[in-house]
Amino acid sequence: MEAKTQFEGCITHGPWGSRLNGNEWVYWPPQGIISKIILSYKSVICSIEFRTYSGKGEVQISSFGTLYRSITTEEICFDCPDEYIVAISGTYGVYLPYGQVIQSISFKTNKKLYGPYGSDLTGTAFSHDIKDHEVIVGFHGRSRDFLNAIGVYVMPKSVASPPNLTSKDKVTNEQHSSLPIMAMPREAGPWGSNGSKPWDDGVFLTVKRVCVHLGELNLIYALQFEYIKRDGKSVLSQIHGGTDGSKIELVDLDGEEEFLTGISGFFGPVEGYKGLEAIASITFHTNKKIHGPFGEEEGAGNVYFSSAASRGKVVGFQGRNNRFLSAIGVHMEYF
Repeated sequence: MEAKTQFEGCITHGPWGSRLNGNEWVYWPPQGIISKIILSYKSVICSIEFRTYSGKGEVQISSFGTLYRSITTEEICFDCPDEYIVAISGTYGVYLPYGQVIQSISFKTNKKLYGPYGSDLTGTAFSHDIKDHEVIVGFHGRSRDFLNAIGVYVMPKSVASPPNLTSKDKVTNEQHSSLPIMAMPREAGPWGSNGSKPWDDGVFLTVKRVCVHLGELNLIYALQFEYIKRDGKSVLSQIHGGTDGSKIELVDLDGEEEFLTGISGFFGPVEGYKGLEAIASITFHTNKKIHGPFGEEEGAGNVYFSSAASRGKVVGFQGRNNRFLSAIGVHMEYF
């Protein structure tokens, strides 16, 4: 249960890069302070190593990827605790025969910019800047022969209060990789339109109720969620989407024994709104039954999406808004 309580209130961003190649990894530094990052790279990023100093001479070292010979190695030393990471950016693309890998990466702190390292001449760009009230508390990704993907864990500063580090918290790379990663919250999606306002509810113990806002058009106008926090209290999210809906369908979960395991549906163009896309239909899957579909499954240009989770549950939602619900994704906690 310790691994789960670590991620209470945590928001996941990424991973950017491959969702298939390499093995999943998680780096959660004690006290949330990273003192050094060591990168090895040539035309792509081969490995990334995180180091955390406790102030008592103890070092946590976690390395992901493979350190090859005859490549460039770069050490990024942070002036802890006064210097900390506020943004990450880079590019990813296909590196045959290894699939998608991180091609370049940069780290921005409250003091300076480090990078880019690698080659950023081609590839798909990614970036994330934290807000003033947030802090990066960990990293996650995929790696094997190279760094295939990377993402960040973010928490509000008021929530991310670090624990005291003792000698028993000293972790080697081998020990760290044995953590119960499949108990950590992960994201799937969002699916839908890219050009709209993003939102993210974060993660909770479970989802209690979903309010599906419908209207004259056969699509999803908005969604609103009621979550249960780990202290047993419920919290209601904002209404995500437009407010022109005239009908609300409720998805009530059957107490503690029923929980969401995934979602599926379609997104596509909105008839009569040139260039505008939205979630056309959505279905909620639980460990007991299927709720829905809500909206219109069949439509010209509609694209199917699904988070077919195996042995896991939905612990939060993310997405994007325009006049309707334009994109939807989930945060997952895998068993």
